[in-house]
Amino acid sequence: MKTKLSRQFIIFILFCLFFITVLMVSFLSTVLTFSQRGRMAYGLEFEGTPLTGMSREDAAELFKTAARQKMNSHQVIWLTFEQQRWQISPQQVGLTADIDATVENAYAIGHSGRLLPDLYADLRCALQGRSIKLMARYDDPSLQAALKAIADQINTPATDAACTFAADGKIKKLPAVSGKNINLESLLDECRSRLLAFSFSQPIRIHPETKAPDIGDAELASIDSILASYTTYFYEGGNRGQNIHIAAEALNQNLIQPGEEFSFNSAVGGRITSAGYLDAPVIIDGKIEQDIGGGVCQVSSTLYDATLLAGLTPTERTAHFYPSAYVPAGLDATVADGQIDFSFRNDLPHLVYLITRANHGSLTIYVLGTKADLGSRTIRLETKTEGAGPTVSAWRIYSQNGQEQEREHLHTDTYDTPPA
Repeated sequence: MKTKLSRQFIIFILFCLFFITVLMVSFLSTVLTFSQRGRMAYGLEFEGTPLTGMSREDAAELFKTAARQKMNSHQVIWLTFEQQRWQISPQQVGLTADIDATVENAYAIGHSGRLLPDLYADLRCALQGRSIKLMARYDDPSLQAALKAIADQINTPATDAACTFAADGKIKKLPAVSGKNINLESLLDECRSRLLAFSFSQPIRIHPETKAPDIGDAELASIDSILASYTTYFYEGGNRGQNIHIAAEALNQNLIQPGEEFSFNSAVGGRITSAGYLDAPVIIDGKIEQDIGGGVCQVSSTLYDATLLAGLTPTERTAHFYPSAYVPAGLDATVADGQIDFSFRNDLPHLVYLITRANHGSLTIYVLGTKADLGSRTIRLETKTEGAGPTVSAWRIYSQNGQEQEREHLHTDTYDTPPA
């Protein structure tokens, strides 16, 4: 009995194997038939439409019809930011459907000319299915230009909080403003993917990055008074006057934190023609000559005296070869691009802030800060000249309630007598 059942089971298994083999051979024959006859692979589809068995020509017509639907005159990419809207049309960036490339991409499955790889590709496509996408091409420089034009309308630089003077002479604080900056490369990638997919349905919402200002409102909160100011005078016209204006503007609205050292040369930068500087009289090795940037020493000397009166600490200062006409001897500070600097340190508890005004032949540098940092003390400068050289000593004198509290010797300078 067992032998009979075993024989029947074996026959059943053999029949099943035979049936499966016939199905596999039939399926394989069908798959290979499409490949051998130059037709699209079995299991291939395009947007829900089977491509199985289609010729290249038939597939091309299908792709052309789809392309016309995808790129009708109403299709555009919309970009939005707040209440603003922009559009990029296919025509604007030269978007076209690459029918030939799409056909070749579809036909390449199972048609490499290598038997085993083609057989594997055909079987995999038949068993798992495969979707073909309509390929596109466009002019990337045109897309970049269109997006840059949009970005230029949105991008705004951050504006630092600043101090200025109101019409009545009081300190006026201008609030900081955050900037906006579009990540153009990220936006390009998003638009490129939309174009390649012929995707026009959903707008692209632009989200600019926020750029915080370097100086916020809180940093200037402690400023409540003018600690000191100093004024010198110059001839408004000519090259020297222009050099003074340029250097003074470079100092304007500079902020010096407590403990920070400020360098005149670093703040003003190189005295070069590309920065607008012109030739004007300067003293070189005891001789008055024409050189680029002449007159800038008047700005450094004015700053020196303003910082002394504000209670700041000079850390590097050099006297001129001859006494200057615009400040008393002993109260000047010469500078030379890349060679001689004037610098000071803010040893006060709070930050200080520079405002410069150069107009109508006068240069004034204001040092703004916190009134309490100086207490009720006042500061004045005093010099004493000896000899024909002359030799000049300078002091900074601190007083309170009209009484001298401290006399600080600053330096003693020896000048040469100016040539007749």
